[in-house]
Amino acid sequence: MLCRIFLAKIAQRGSNVIRSHDKALEWVRRNTIAEQGIVVSSKQRCPYLEVTGYMIPTLFDAGEHLLAEQYAEFLSWVQRPNGSFVGPNGREYVFDSGQALRGLIRACQHDARFRPFALKAADYVASQIEKDGQMHSPYGKEIPEQVHVFVLPPLLLAGIVFDKPEYLEKAKKALMFYKNFPHVLDDSHLTHFLAYTVDGFVDAGETEFVRSFVRKIFSRQRKDGAIPAYPDVIWTCSPGLAQLAIVGYKLGMHREADRAVDRLCRLQNPSGGFYGSYGFGADYFPREELSWASKFFLDAVQLKTKLVRDRNLYASFPGYGHVEQPVDRNHKLGSPILAQTDARESSVLGMKGWYDAIVGRESAVDLANRIRNSQFPVWCKPLLDHTSPGASTLELGSGTGQLSAILGIYGRIPHLLDYSKGCIQFGKRLFQELELEGYFHRADIVKGIPMRERSVDWVWSSGVLEHLSDEHIVAVLAESARVCTRGVMSLVPNANSIFYRIGKFLKEKNRTWPYGRERPMFTMKNYFEAVGLRSIEEYSVGVYHSLEFWGSDKTEIKSFYDSLALRELQSLNQGYLLFTCGKR
Repeated sequence: MLCRIFLAKIAQRGSNVIRSHDKALEWVRRNTIAEQGIVVSSKQRCPYLEVTGYMIPTLFDAGEHLLAEQYAEFLSWVQRPNGSFVGPNGREYVFDSGQALRGLIRACQHDARFRPFALKAADYVASQIEKDGQMHSPYGKEIPEQVHVFVLPPLLLAGIVFDKPEYLEKAKKALMFYKNFPHVLDDSHLTHFLAYTVDGFVDAGETEFVRSFVRKIFSRQRKDGAIPAYPDVIWTCSPGLAQLAIVGYKLGMHREADRAVDRLCRLQNPSGGFYGSYGFGADYFPREELSWASKFFLDAVQLKTKLVRDRNLYASFPGYGHVEQPVDRNHKLGSPILAQTDARESSVLGMKGWYDAIVGRESAVDLANRIRNSQFPVWCKPLLDHTSPGASTLELGSGTGQLSAILGIYGRIPHLLDYSKGCIQFGKRLFQELELEGYFHRADIVKGIPMRERSVDWVWSSGVLEHLSDEHIVAVLAESARVCTRGVMSLVPNANSIFYRIGKFLKEKNRTWPYGRERPMFTMKNYFEAVGLRSIEEYSVGVYHSLEFWGSDKTEIKSFYDSLALRELQSLNQGYLLFTCGKR
């Protein structure tokens, strides 16, 4: 009888753990930025490239292949030309790049198209290891330098997966450096940072080097499963506790790890997320739900259930170890038929009207901060894909200058042209704030582009041509072809995008449409061909953004989009903007 009661309690505990896992996974889904990655936290709503990277293996292990692929796709186009990845402040970090490498390696094992980006990230990480094996820390006293040990396992893996002995050599040299680093295992650090170091050593094969130290940390574990964030406090760091549970499972300290996971299940917020810390005096993001806390909790539960399965015990635990497998949705859809429609007539905005509609009340400082922390519109991707570092680009109708500034950050040489004096001044302030060099021109493109023939590599526009007549579109494209050496690109509203079209119709009907006369286009190929451009490529981007025009009843539509594989979603041609590229 006692045995049955015991087994029932264990089974119930297993079910509770899985429920907590599923709640945390749902938190991740809700806090993912459409077509991008995971947010920093419940309060900082910009994408966090580091966490987006190391969340990818977690998502694959949870059966969330479509979301993992989305994260990898996002990383592939925000990667800097030198292979690095930036933090939310826009600065390059070896640590963040190493965690992006973790995700890209796992993604390229799933789909080979991510391999070049993983190699670039590995090259960058390896290049940051000095001859003596040290990776210089930009953190000061805030974060211990030895957290960089957590960068070494993905570099070692890259050496094996890509057959690159130089990666292995660099990683092993760094491993020896940090094994001999003064006070490398120092329990005076926050458990979160401490666990990065310990877990890095474990995954690099140095289990015996850290075993006694981990036992020392677990000796501070309370009866409720919590471990103090520092030796002299009573509050708990939730990501640190989850990471220590992971290390405990890897080192065979299952009882201690189980108690840590059970404690986290009790700490979990109703939302499914976790504050950074809990308890009296807590001061590590005590009122923000952190994306990395959910990541490490998911990893801990997945490792726990894997160990249960490996011991063939899961059959006794209802729901234990179950991960729902994704449905195969990779079937092909037919290409939509292109056609041209008439535009709805509405007023044409003047110079001040355009400045107010495009810039509004936004400041150059606010926009610069958004650019620094990688809050990029998804239609930057085709512009980055079709240009390369060192290429000169001319944006027609530059507006705020946001897109050209992003191109500048990625090594392009931006020229900006607009007929609004206010927009030109705003763009100059933005470039000054970001410490970028740009070239500014004020002109009316309908009257010609005041630049000599073949003076830039690429000419492009976003949100411009749809406001012009057919005659003026051809004239502007002809001038664009004259000025460029490589080709011309345009982004215009996509007439195939049903939800954008309905939203626009309703706003026009209610007289709340802010952008004046705007013609959505089914195709721009006929205009490009008319001015002699060739090798024309065309597709839509920004499928989730189209829902912004739809209003509040978009949750179910977004859920449907989320259920589709990325390639299938793209094949529906429902993106808000139609991208067209033609070569000279």
